[in-house]
Amino acid sequence: MLPNWYEILLYILLGAGIQLIGSVVEKINKKVGTTIEIILALLAIGFVFYQLPFMDGFIYIAFISSGYFLAISLTTGNEKRIEIEKELRKVKVEKVSLERDLKRIASDLLITGFVVIGAILFYIFGPEYSPLKYIVVLGFISTFTEVIKRIGTFITVAVFYDNEEKQIYLTSYFESRKLPIEDLEEVKLETNVDLLKLHPLLTMFSSNADFTTSFQKVLMLSVPGETVYLTIHKPEKWKKVFEELMKVEAKEMELQQVLPVWHRKNIKRLIGKLYFASTVKGVSAYTGLLLLLYYFKVQPWIMVTVALAYWGFNLYISDRVLKVAMDAKETKNPQLIQISQRIFERAGAPNIRVYETDSSEYNGLATGLNIGKSMVTLTSATLKLPTEAIEGILAHEAIHVKKRDVLWGQLCRLGYLLILIVIVILLQKNITNIEEHKISIFLLVFFLTIFYSVFQSFCSQWMEVRADHLGASLLGGGSKQMSNSLIALSEKQDEAINKSLSYSTVLKDKDEKTKSSIERDSLLWRFIEFQFMLHPPMYWRVQTLKENEEGWGKRIRNRWIVDRVKESVLS
Repeated sequence: MLPNWYEILLYILLGAGIQLIGSVVEKINKKVGTTIEIILALLAIGFVFYQLPFMDGFIYIAFISSGYFLAISLTTGNEKRIEIEKELRKVKVEKVSLERDLKRIASDLLITGFVVIGAILFYIFGPEYSPLKYIVVLGFISTFTEVIKRIGTFITVAVFYDNEEKQIYLTSYFESRKLPIEDLEEVKLETNVDLLKLHPLLTMFSSNADFTTSFQKVLMLSVPGETVYLTIHKPEKWKKVFEELMKVEAKEMELQQVLPVWHRKNIKRLIGKLYFASTVKGVSAYTGLLLLLYYFKVQPWIMVTVALAYWGFNLYISDRVLKVAMDAKETKNPQLIQISQRIFERAGAPNIRVYETDSSEYNGLATGLNIGKSMVTLTSATLKLPTEAIEGILAHEAIHVKKRDVLWGQLCRLGYLLILIVIVILLQKNITNIEEHKISIFLLVFFLTIFYSVFQSFCSQWMEVRADHLGASLLGGGSKQMSNSLIALSEKQDEAINKSLSYSTVLKDKDEKTKSSIERDSLLWRFIEFQFMLHPPMYWRVQTLKENEEGWGKRIRNRWIVDRVKESVLS
């Protein structure tokens, strides 16, 4: 049975307290702070297992862990805010006026509430002993964290402009930015706030930083890695100022039309995004369905069957749902259409459609259950890469579609989940006194938890390596072109990430050389990438493409399996 809400809150606060105490001490002495965190965490775990039944202990530890990461999330931006506020006291800046309209934050809260309503109802009225309630509670913690950050940003955000140093400063308690004018790539105006693009639960591939505080004209500032959205006083004036500094032609009257959420032309988009949020970003759709079946007292095996059928249905329509979530539009670029058709025909999948989505992330995505229902989506940032690099990305994604990797990836996860369910049932049936076997069960649970990530990584990386080497066979430049494509993509990704981090975080050592993803990293990080990440390390992918001219076959498969171990243990 799920603990009482005040017990859950108590253990969440315990986890948050451990992190906050450690972070305060770290400011004085980093090693002492880390040591104190470890000691407090071990004491908390020991207390939980001493006071509570063994299996219940795992539940409470999950709440402590959630509280710990909640505190990290809420305090991450604090250092940057303090740094900026110190700098503002030393320079002469102009404060940019903002208008705060409570309707703006109320709209975000309303959307969030609508998305999680199914999970809330399941928590209140669902089966008393349902394990799904634990997932619901942990999901609430994550959502609640984002709600706190959004409310805090709405209330405390302030904007300043330093004309002498040409810097834009944005400060708030949870999110702060320092944006050099020289880094601005584009400045645009929208007629209104596009809630369906800015709300984090309704988007995918989002690189948007939402600082909007009212429903008025929106100023969009695009920098490497993200786009900042502001509702400032006289946005036309500031658009002109920034464009003059960027030395581009100012177009004061150019406005991108944004329809209100409730506009009849937006209804289909709204429904699609809410469905995406409740099925992909959350569990409301599934919990709502199960609650309805529980209300009508349906047998458990029927519930499981219906849930699996619903999962299959969502997988079947995943291409349409994700298209709406990404606001992807089928490309009208004649050069991109010509390139993609040539590559897809070589792959034996000519019916794949190519879409574009507006995002500062460098990425591409293949979606769809089968070849006839598949699409490849490229971000607007990715489309700025050289033509040969785009060809390589398209070839890689074409193999994912050809081999039905989306379907097989989901089936791998489902298979592992079913194995876990069988193990739990066997334990319940064959072990009458769990306390007598708690060490064995602890080790088993720990192994299964860790091994899930390893298993998922193994399956995903197999598909990625295969897509690299089979995709190379579709290119005129073969493996060399594919490796160059990955290098071009990685360099731009690294540049955007490093720039984005410099805007929002405190750089510990400004003179330290940033690590490139195509360079061989430390032993610890290689171990994490090979054993737990969905993609193999980029340096390894590039290196094997350069050294292997035979394409996908036994040799490269064996090398990947060997290096997955070798590169994880040898320095």
